[in-house]
Amino acid sequence: MKKKLTAILSGIALVAGLVVVASAPTNAALRLPRTAMPACSAVPTAIYCVQSVSVSVAGGAPIPLTYVASGQAVPQETTPKDFFAPIATLRGGKVVSNNWWLSQYQRDVLVSPNVQFVDLSPLWKTANHPEQGAKYDATTKVWDTTKPLDFYNQEMQCFDRATNTSPKSTYGACFAGSLGIVLDNQVQMIWNFKTVAEVAKKIADMKAEQRIDLAKISELQQRPTIGATYTAASDSWSATEPYVIPPWIAANALTNGWALAGTTATVPAPAPSPTAASTGSTDTSTAVAAAPLAPDTATTVAPLAESARALPGRWTNPRWDALNLGSLGYDGIYVETKSFNEFTNHFFVDVLPTLSDVSNRVNLAGQIGNKGYAIGLDPDVVVTAKIRVGSPQTQTNVIPGVTVAVGVDITIDYSEQEGYSYMTLTGQPVSVPLFKSTADCVGETGVAKALVRQLQTLVVVNNDNAGFGVDGLSGDLYVGSNGVCSLSTPTWKAETKSFEWNAAAPHFGPDGVTVNKGFYKAVIPVKDAELLWGLTNPKDAATALQVTVTTEAGGSSGALSVIAVKGGKIIIDVSGFEYSRPKLTIKMKPNYKPTSGKSSAKKTITCKMGKTTKKVTGTAPKCPAGYKQV
Repeated sequence: MKKKLTAILSGIALVAGLVVVASAPTNAALRLPRTAMPACSAVPTAIYCVQSVSVSVAGGAPIPLTYVASGQAVPQETTPKDFFAPIATLRGGKVVSNNWWLSQYQRDVLVSPNVQFVDLSPLWKTANHPEQGAKYDATTKVWDTTKPLDFYNQEMQCFDRATNTSPKSTYGACFAGSLGIVLDNQVQMIWNFKTVAEVAKKIADMKAEQRIDLAKISELQQRPTIGATYTAASDSWSATEPYVIPPWIAANALTNGWALAGTTATVPAPAPSPTAASTGSTDTSTAVAAAPLAPDTATTVAPLAESARALPGRWTNPRWDALNLGSLGYDGIYVETKSFNEFTNHFFVDVLPTLSDVSNRVNLAGQIGNKGYAIGLDPDVVVTAKIRVGSPQTQTNVIPGVTVAVGVDITIDYSEQEGYSYMTLTGQPVSVPLFKSTADCVGETGVAKALVRQLQTLVVVNNDNAGFGVDGLSGDLYVGSNGVCSLSTPTWKAETKSFEWNAAAPHFGPDGVTVNKGFYKAVIPVKDAELLWGLTNPKDAATALQVTVTTEAGGSSGALSVIAVKGGKIIIDVSGFEYSRPKLTIKMKPNYKPTSGKSSAKKTITCKMGKTTKKVTGTAPKCPAGYKQV
């Protein structure tokens, strides 16, 4: 059985052989916008809109972006949000630590001579445990605000020192005790610990230490050396050395607008207006305007992009250039999200670079001399876009089926919050050979019109009226590639029990010499593999399945294929093959012998009764009585 959906948008053809749940409910109310979804901040009541966008660079902290409509200036931060500096800790009068960076508030509390360290472990997981900010009544001996008991059931990533991993857990299971840092009978901070013994040890350590704020000496970019002594009367140290700003502090300062001791301000300062005082002249009656300087053509730098089609706005940051996000010539990104075409409710997400003029009008950042094509996105940028995709209460929410992505390491998460459904897309751009004509994608002579780093996603919904797929499959299928001439999801051939799919692109790059290389990634849920191949033990996937890559002419092409099982899904990663039109096949090895035992992998389902939602985890999870799986 083979079924395909074909569509063309912006010169890119994506061919999707859809593998979704045949029994998915039809939702007549689903009507995705045919024009680009607005930012939720611009239209708060919109059913479909882009809620938030952030970027990170080279594994750094996420940088939140602000949506700015075309024609509007980017809001500037005028003052730092916080002031960070280190403190030193001393034992026996000597420095034992000199690089503990904290906010102004944290330093003020910890260096105070009146600070108290209180063991709150006896109150852990009770209704009497104080919240941060709680005040203690010495008469009644109770705190005026306490943690709600359901706090202990909240999910979190619980770091396990033994395995150096962070499995899912709850606050109540992850921690066994807490330490309250109290000043003036008020809880200023709460630190949680794995064991009660760790709380007692930390209290003993904090009481045995002296802490000194290093903000003043840090302004000189110095710090005391380990083993140095401190003289309070003169606020001086016996020995100093150049200070060091930890990388995580530097990254977060740029992201969050912190000022760091010993550095220039991390936020842009307004340019001073020219005055007589600034020019050193007091005789304004005889002031003469300076002649304009001739341009220095010897050092003129060519622009990296030119304005193309108009866009409604951009997602950007006041410190865009300071964060090294503007090095490729664009000043923000626009997340264009809408139905894939006017005939379907499947929707398309395209991350586009933007370029603004002096009037803040936003345009696509196009290639110089070829502005029909966008310039490439930064290869080191990871983009996260949270998109509102409906409302369960009004039966307008998107139910995802197949995800077809043009990008690297794409993840798609779905959640429900405050009456709306959200899709959170995270991924990294990939270099894509673009074609002028589909004829360029056939044979070994086609030449790409351009190479552009793109990040795009097509989400084929389950609750559309179109019926595609193999009965009983989950629909939670993902594929990604940079071969956008003809990119398809796997199509199932029942007679051979094999998946086959295609990805195509011009054989050569724009220079007509370099051969374009490609990758293809498919993620298939374990329960689908059991239905299709009878693969009852997912651990067998790496040895039971084989991937074959052949070129259009039928000859074998050099490619690396990796099969792994993670998080209840089989991940098939094939890379290094040559375009134009390779065919990829996955099927069971003829000599495969299954190992004994069913899968012990745990999975999580969501159950709902009225307005109450629960998550149940296990090898074969079931909803409690009265709840229905959603």
